[in-house]
Amino acid sequence: MGKLFAAGLIPGLMLAGIYITYILVRCRINPSMGPPAEEQFTAKEKILSLRFLIAPGILIVTVLGCIIGGVTSPSEASAIGAFGSLVIAAIQRRLNWDMLRYVMLTTTKLMGMLMWITIAAVFFSKIYVGLGAGQIVGELIEDFDLSPIWVIIAMLATYFVLGMFLDDFAIVFITVPLFVPIVRELGYDTTWFAVLFILSMQSAYLTPPFGYNLFYMRSVAPPEITIGDIYKAALPFVALQIIGLALVVAFPQIALWLPSLLF
Repeated sequence: MGKLFAAGLIPGLMLAGIYITYILVRCRINPSMGPPAEEQFTAKEKILSLRFLIAPGILIVTVLGCIIGGVTSPSEASAIGAFGSLVIAAIQRRLNWDMLRYVMLTTTKLMGMLMWITIAAVFFSKIYVGLGAGQIVGELIEDFDLSPIWVIIAMLATYFVLGMFLDDFAIVFITVPLFVPIVRELGYDTTWFAVLFILSMQSAYLTPPFGYNLFYMRSVAPPEITIGDIYKAALPFVALQIIGLALVVAFPQIALWLPSLLF
């Protein structure tokens, strides 16, 4: 798990840099797309605002540090994160019964949905593997004599399409029994492929009709902004995600350099 977290750090920073560059260029070309002039802040105000990130930053570093350092399992680290969040809420005097009730109810609904998806995905993957479908696909790839990199690209294209309609949790259960043995057989690093999967799923979160992030944006957008407007606005960022994904495919060391250094 620590190796996977380390592998995702550099690609994540790279994508953040791509987003920042795109936004700066678009706002330079068309300033009306950025914050209005009256919402501009001085350098001092920006620096002072960083104090609100201290507590969440400490919590994030603690949770990830426990996982990467092997101090705790991911499940134990998540418990630390939940407890730390409650402590921060209490310090900020936002901890109350209504908030706890909302959080617990939302978590129960979300986990209930994920459990049904997981159960169905496990059944599907067991039957899929039991019928020998993975072996058939592997033989088809050998018969077509495809270049290994084109096999990886075909897998990523499959992830992109599935991400439009399925949750990433379900996609993992459906595709891992099929794809991972093929990736190993082709001689690729499975940690690198895991990063490619995560980047593909980030694109899926921005593609309709399933895109989670699009509906999150609609919930906080002004009433005059339609879901169609949000779909159109997301297209450039989907393209940026694909560019980032292509860079990691072309240069695997973007994902593998830090894990090889730490582990």
